[in-house]
Amino acid sequence: MRLIETLRIVWINLMQNKFKVLLTSLGIIVGAVTIVMVIAIGKGGEAEIAGQFQGLSAETIYVNPDYSRMFGSDGDISGIPKLTRGNMEQMLEENSYLQDITLRASYYADAVFGSQKVSSQITGVLENYEKINNLATIQGENISDADVENEARVAVIGDGLAQKYFKGPEDAIGKTIKIGEQQYKIIGVLERKGDGMQGVNPDDTIFIPFTTGERFLGDDYTIPQIVAMADNINHVQAAMKQMQSTLDYILEDGSVYMLEDTGSRIDAAMESARTMNVLLISVATIVFIVGGIGIMNVLFVSVKERTKEIGILKALGSSKKDIMTQFLLESVIISLFGGLVGVGLSYACMPLMDYTDIPVLPTAGGQAIALLFAVVTGTLFGFYPAYKASRLKPIDALNYE
Repeated sequence: MRLIETLRIVWINLMQNKFKVLLTSLGIIVGAVTIVMVIAIGKGGEAEIAGQFQGLSAETIYVNPDYSRMFGSDGDISGIPKLTRGNMEQMLEENSYLQDITLRASYYADAVFGSQKVSSQITGVLENYEKINNLATIQGENISDADVENEARVAVIGDGLAQKYFKGPEDAIGKTIKIGEQQYKIIGVLERKGDGMQGVNPDDTIFIPFTTGERFLGDDYTIPQIVAMADNINHVQAAMKQMQSTLDYILEDGSVYMLEDTGSRIDAAMESARTMNVLLISVATIVFIVGGIGIMNVLFVSVKERTKEIGILKALGSSKKDIMTQFLLESVIISLFGGLVGVGLSYACMPLMDYTDIPVLPTAGGQAIALLFAVVTGTLFGFYPAYKASRLKPIDALNYE
């Protein structure tokens, strides 16, 4: 039997049982929608993670107090030895894998913008913080080495603060803000960046010279943080090893500080997103299997209902291969129909995700995978009923009641 004739018979059978085809494909439709959605959610999660880390370089290394260890004892962090600019410079001199290093300290204090008093995050920085943290001023100038040495009361603010409390970056330049009892002149505004400094959102942060922060805002509970940059992504681990060696030398117990590289944080976050993606796809696969079982059951019923038809086709010369191809094509076409409808419905579901906090990023790859799953499911679960139909003997089929 020619393929075109087989397809014509399959089409006639499907058109005569439209409602049955629709009900049979429901499991595949749900599975296809699920596959497209879970892949979109997974990709959306990966994109959001990438956005959170876009301001960081994979060569960045952080030196932070090991708070988990401190809180595991008496919970008092005031006894943690504080790292100084001298320690930082020694760490850079002794390390052949570092290209730059900086020191910063974070404070929380009330800042007055005009007549508005706001609890704000203030970060004391050195003149090179902008380079290491991949930040750039869009208006005004950055904190200079002279500002740090002279404990100048100047500030660089994030674009978010400039937009919220002033008319924009240009309007903010030259204005004064009050932090604690001191007045600070705004000399620069950073470009909008997003979260990119390990807990510090530069858009909503006030940056002041490190020495100024030490003098007016620091206390026993302020622990400075070192941020370094390796000269090459392949040297990150070696740089961290040398930095730890320096810490062990300059401190009685270097283990009170922990080193963490940005690349590991990005990889860990991405791996979590990928794991969640695999779990969601596993759920979708189960939905497909249920849909495939439904197709198999319907095809078994169809074989029984069309036993005499099979007998007639065999009597007219159709081979086992022709019969098997006919029923297998029916299964594949039903699955493909369900996959196409599912992909179409997924477009309608995507806008609904805007009402949730779940990020989604639809991709052509996700839709292709959904269709592939549908066709593979139809082929696998349609094979055995098609095989059984092809094995029927013509005499038994013609005499079947």
